[in-house]
Amino acid sequence: MKWVKLGKYCDLSGDTEDAVYNRRRKGVWLDGRECKLVHGNLWVNTEAVEEWIEKTKIGQPKAA
Repeated sequence: MKWVKLGKYCDLSGDTEDAVYNRRRKGVWLDGRECKLVHGNLWVNTEAVEEWIEKTKIGQPKAA
């Protein structure tokens, strides 16, 4: 499944909702690419997040 609601994404990944919201706020994750708001629910694109993880350099400060 490409798009999952935020709660499901957090369950699957171990990430926190606060970390996701902070990445959106800081522009690290962009609406329409890694996430999007639909009818008041935040959805996460798991494929785009995996790509983001792959291209994030080791030792780079985390954006959470």
